[in-house]
Amino acid sequence: MKFNSKLVTKLFVLGSILGMITYTMFQNFAFSNFETMPSDNSEVTDPIPKVPVVDYNSLFSPELNVFEDQIQKRAKRNSISGSVIVAYKDQILYEEDFGYKNPITKTPMEPNMSYQLASVSKQYTAAAILKLYQEKRLDIDQSVSTYLPGFKFEKVTIRDLLKHRSGLWNYMYLTEKYWEKDIAPNNLEVVDLINTNAPRLNFPAGRYFSYSNTGYVVLGAIVEQITQLNLGKFIEEEFLLPLCLDETFVDKHDRNEDVILDGYQSYRRSFIELPEGFHNNAMGDKGIYASAKDLFVWFRDLKNGKIVNKNSVDLMFGRNENGKNKSYGMGFRLEHKSGEEVIFHNGLWDGFRNGIEFHPKDDLVIIVMTHTQNKQKHYFQDYLVKKAKDFIHTAEQRTEVKDDEKELIL
Repeated sequence: MKFNSKLVTKLFVLGSILGMITYTMFQNFAFSNFETMPSDNSEVTDPIPKVPVVDYNSLFSPELNVFEDQIQKRAKRNSISGSVIVAYKDQILYEEDFGYKNPITKTPMEPNMSYQLASVSKQYTAAAILKLYQEKRLDIDQSVSTYLPGFKFEKVTIRDLLKHRSGLWNYMYLTEKYWEKDIAPNNLEVVDLINTNAPRLNFPAGRYFSYSNTGYVVLGAIVEQITQLNLGKFIEEEFLLPLCLDETFVDKHDRNEDVILDGYQSYRRSFIELPEGFHNNAMGDKGIYASAKDLFVWFRDLKNGKIVNKNSVDLMFGRNENGKNKSYGMGFRLEHKSGEEVIFHNGLWDGFRNGIEFHPKDDLVIIVMTHTQNKQKHYFQDYLVKKAKDFIHTAEQRTEVKDDEKELIL
């Protein structure tokens, strides 16, 4: 019989095709019918509907229009050059810039300018210390000398510094009397000045409250000693960069000097520009620059426990002090007005007068920033608080907004 190669080739190809088809059918059959499937006896339920977000700007629009007109008139009457924010339940209801960026040349104020926070900076220093406390890198009830070896007043604790109960002398007096270099001392050099030239405490540590810039400079030195970072650098890396606070600075340099305002002092019918204070080389008591918006974002996240934990926030707000020293928490002043808790801090330095107030009962935050040494700022801020409360209470009554409605977090 003659061998037919073509026939054999065709039969081989046909057999291969049939084999592949058979294997594929078997594989599909096996994996679709014999694979063990997890049993699910749960009922199919509809997704939980999202709670509608309350837009208070729209909801309170009629009252806001009246409020804006009132504040514009008052700002003009008080000659305010600065920035203002009113926030309710973490929403900014009112944000405005007034007056002049340069009051000498009458250059109008620009948005998003940064101000020297002065003593409003103390909350950043307190947060830095409490962050290290949370991480168990320090104990606030230990002596300062535990972390700054050689610190001469061994009975002063970190808590005493935070609460302005240390009895330390004003470091600026020591600097002016004993410091001989052209550049002012930094934080660690201030500690050396204290060790060398402060003969005693003004009172036994922990006994009295006496507002002390020195205590917060020493706190800055403790942060530097533990972290081996400059206080400003630690604040920048730990807080500012993660929060994307691009309008907050820990020093002034060529890259940001155009967005940081200068301070001014009224003189006759005009103003003079103030030089930066000699003591600015030490920080912790002052030294942070921020826009009103950045300060709001920082404080919003701080009070909501996103920067330090709730226990630390309670310490800062003086809520767990067992009745001791109700005038100051840690980085914040405390007050009760008509039975209402008020958490606040003001700052005065180099021509800047700033203030932040938090009224927990209303979840209301008021920020006022100025840079012309304007003594009317205090009255303007009080007016702002009163009118903000008035319009919010009126709007709440009108709209019957419930306390448990979900707020918009910006």
